[in-house]
Amino acid sequence: MTPDEIMRDLERHDIFPKAAMAAAGQDRETMVPVFLELVDRLGSQKRPEMQEEAITALIPIFHMLGEFREPRAYRPLLKLMRQPTTTLDYLLGDAITETGFRVIAGTFDGDLKPLFEFIEDESADAYARSSMLDALVLIAQVHPEQRTDVLDYFRSFRDRCPEENSDLLIGWVDGLVDLGLSDMEPEIRATFDAGLIPKEYCSFDEIQRDLALSAETGRVPGNERYQRGLIMDAIAELSSWHGYSDAYLARQKSNGARNAARAMPWAETFMYETTPVGRNDPCPCGSGKKFKKCCLQ
Repeated sequence: MTPDEIMRDLERHDIFPKAAMAAAGQDRETMVPVFLELVDRLGSQKRPEMQEEAITALIPIFHMLGEFREPRAYRPLLKLMRQPTTTLDYLLGDAITETGFRVIAGTFDGDLKPLFEFIEDESADAYARSSMLDALVLIAQVHPEQRTDVLDYFRSFRDRCPEENSDLLIGWVDGLVDLGLSDMEPEIRATFDAGLIPKEYCSFDEIQRDLALSAETGRVPGNERYQRGLIMDAIAELSSWHGYSDAYLARQKSNGARNAARAMPWAETFMYETTPVGRNDPCPCGSGKKFKKCCLQ
């Protein structure tokens, strides 16, 4: 496929562009600059200026850049994710929290400062900022040379970012647990005592138990969030998304027209029955999120 053909398929709303994604992977040298141009453009534009085709192409491109381990994408993607909340939801949907941290960790260029600045930016979307705390945990896992700086950041986080935003603080507490920072237990308790972590999210006793397990074993049993690691295969990653399912695409084709309401396919999920789940289990709504980051909230 030519670059134009690849982009044309990536921009279609009625197919899962597996062939185009595979072709892009075989010609990364040509396609990465094209992908970065689109990311730069969407990161600089206001929502009314954005072309629907570019937005449709963004989701596969976002994940391919993570698969490619493309460090040139690290800063442009962070800029893109600083778009206002409504625009960011429009662009990335569930990818903001569910795969965004894996993409950013995959494109990481060795400099933590842009990530720190993103997390501390009070104008950025709170869920995206929390997801970038997840990115730091994953970076510490796959880049051991960065672990000390990541641990220091989590320990100093409340001094650097004193705002009382529950969504952000949940990400911080979860990161402390996943990193096994048992020395931070008093700070975690104080955060719970101040009522900054919603009771319906979890209790301090649950966090205390998980923190002890993490410190002892290096992981929280049942927590698969980081075990999945970096994006290894963007096609396989997206194959489970409802927006690329046969049922959804068949409906798109039968409609014969673009979705004027712009209900993003990657924000739609399957619904199914399941047994009760814990906060570290996949959410029963089918979103792919952990229960604690989805319907439990």
